[in-house]
Amino acid sequence: MSEVLSYYGAEATGKTTLGFSAIKAFPDGIMVHFDFDLGRERAIWRFPKELADRIKSVRFAEVPTWTLGSGAITQRWASFERTYEMALNDPQVKALFIDTASQMHVLNADEYLENYVKRNNPKRHQLMQIEYRFPNNRTKAKYMAAREAEKLLIVSHKEAPIYVEQFVQQSDGSMKKESVNTGQKTFNGMGETPYYADQHLWLYLKNVNVDAAGKESKPVRLATVAQFQKPNPPAIYGVELMAPSYERIMQVVDGVKKMSMESGQ
Repeated sequence: MSEVLSYYGAEATGKTTLGFSAIKAFPDGIMVHFDFDLGRERAIWRFPKELADRIKSVRFAEVPTWTLGSGAITQRWASFERTYEMALNDPQVKALFIDTASQMHVLNADEYLENYVKRNNPKRHQLMQIEYRFPNNRTKAKYMAAREAEKLLIVSHKEAPIYVEQFVQQSDGSMKKESVNTGQKTFNGMGETPYYADQHLWLYLKNVNVDAAGKESKPVRLATVAQFQKPNPPAIYGVELMAPSYERIMQVVDGVKKMSMESGQ
C-alpha cells in the first residue's frame, strides 16, 4: 500500500489514536510508531491487546537545544534514520507512523544546524529560512521512500497559528509592519507536506450535545472531528467526519471517488 496520510490538531484531539487505528487495515504485519511525542500510553489502551502488540513504538525523546555541539542531536537523528530504513526494508512492516512530524521537523533542522555550526564555527542558534531547504529535502525523501517501499505512511502534526504581515497603527499615530495572529490554525512542520500527502486533514474538538434547533447544550460533550483540507478527489474538500479512524477516512474517500467517476467529474 503506497499511501501518505497527513493530519494536524491541537493537544488531545486524538492524533495518536487516529494513527494507531490504521493497524486494523492489516490482518497481519506490524506498524512501526516513531514516538517523538512519547504519547503511546495515552492512546494504546483504546486498542485490544492483539492489535496493540502489533504496534511497535520506538521512542525519540526531544534533545535539549542547549546540547547543540555535543553531538547528541546528531546521534538522535541518526538513530531515527536507521530505524526508519529498517522499517522500510522489513516485509513484516505494513505501516509507518511519525508522531509527530512537527517534532521530527525540529530534530531534523537542529541536526543540520549542529553540523553546520561544527563545520563553519559561527555563533548560531537557529537556521535562516533559506537553510531549511536541506532538512526539508530529507523529509521529502522519507515520504517518497515510503511510497517506493509500498508502505502506508501516517504523519501527525501539532497545530500552529497562522500569522500575516500587516501595518499596525502605533500609539504615536505612525504605521509599523507587524506579524498579526489571524486566529486561524495550520500544521506545524514542513510547509510542502500537503503536496506529498494523499489526504491532509485537520482534527478539532466539537460539542456534540446539540438540541434539535442546532443550539449547543450543556453538559459539553466533546468529540473529534476531521475536516479534509487537501483532498483527493477535490469533491471531498471541506467534508467533516465525526470520530475519525483510518478505516472511516478511506471509506469516505473511496465513496466520493466512486460517485465522482459515476457522475463523470
